[in-house]
Amino acid sequence: MATIMEAPMLEKPPPALDKYDDSTYPDDHLRTFVNAMALYSSSDPVMCRAFSLSLKGEALAWYNTLPPNIVDCFATVETLYGRQYASSQVQELTHVALVSIRQEKEETLKAFMKRYNETTRRVKDVNQTLIINNLSSCLKVGPFVDSCARPPKIVDELQERAAKFIRIEDIRISRKRDGRRPFGSNDKGGGSCPKDLPRIPRFNHYTALNSPREKILQEALNSELIPSVKKKPTPRNGECGHG
Repeated sequence: MATIMEAPMLEKPPPALDKYDDSTYPDDHLRTFVNAMALYSSSDPVMCRAFSLSLKGEALAWYNTLPPNIVDCFATVETLYGRQYASSQVQELTHVALVSIRQEKEETLKAFMKRYNETTRRVKDVNQTLIINNLSSCLKVGPFVDSCARPPKIVDELQERAAKFIRIEDIRISRKRDGRRPFGSNDKGGGSCPKDLPRIPRFNHYTALNSPREKILQEALNSELIPSVKKKPTPRNGECGHG
């Protein structure tokens, strides 16, 4: 490790990463570190030195207790790191887990696709054909599952198609939420607005009248465009319903 630690670092600082502290998945951190370092330096000693900078807490304490000179290359770092955090690794799933997954009754497409994608990443040796063809049997009946009657050829195309239906779903949910009727909309009869609120016109524009209202109403009654209201006969004097 002494030789590694004496290797010169670059003048620019290593890429800033979220430091691993034994509370998340170690594989994810190692993968992120390797990908970031690929753009920083291809030097194996530099990667060894920079790796300790990506650790904190219990993980850094473990790294500092490694025996002297045990780290001779980054492959050794990966091996030691993997052994130390083997119990924290994400457990691989079989194809049965992917085939058995189902969209819940009230689960949105967005939530389900996140769960489906996470499952596919954990299934060992899964292929694109299974990911694509299996999806339609996992979904609730709806427009997206109908679109899967013509399955895409690659997973990226499947994800793009799902993203379109997720956007549509988000819009519908937003409109439904914004369009809820206030003031007792769940009450029997639909509820009503308080009387002190101004009445909102039904239309933005009305045609101006070119005749008196009485004349228009009479013509509508004569043409039977609106039902006529029969007047109740006026009771005679003394016939007020007594006796």
